[in-house]
Amino acid sequence: MEKGTLIGNKVVLSTSSLFDRSVFGTLNKQGGIELSSEEALYLVEKKKIDVGTSFDNLRRKFNRSNKNFEERYAVFRDLRNRGYILKSGLKFGCDFRVYDKGSRPGKTHAKWLVFSTKENAKSSWKEMSGMARVANSTKKNVLVGIVDSENGVSYFEVSWRRP
Repeated sequence: MEKGTLIGNKVVLSTSSLFDRSVFGTLNKQGGIELSSEEALYLVEKKKIDVGTSFDNLRRKFNRSNKNFEERYAVFRDLRNRGYILKSGLKFGCDFRVYDKGSRPGKTHAKWLVFSTKENAKSSWKEMSGMARVANSTKKNVLVGIVDSENGVSYFEVSWRRP
């Protein structure tokens, strides 16, 4: 089990082995990787890394400081368990970019932009249109992950169609 250092909402590992094997994190200048809060919690849950605190404590910490963390983590965990690679979608205004199974970021393009939400959350057509526009302009589809009260996730794919 690798040891990680918790710094704010990220975990830093001194080696790049998890990036090399499973495309977790982003490479840093020191030869290690920085994990997002979702990646770090997932790897703690899978007992792949140790950050000096329990899964529950880490989850509470990330939940306090990240908006919609519970929904984002449920979607991240579900898609990662299905074999997809997820990376930050911040610059696209979404939660994650999702790469098809077997793909590697940097060598291929993401297939979807993912937005995570609770099943009882309200969305307007204007918001949906904005999601679809960003995805269309980047040649991706929108994937909306809807998390129910038992943390089950259902997905809806939105894409542009020309008549």
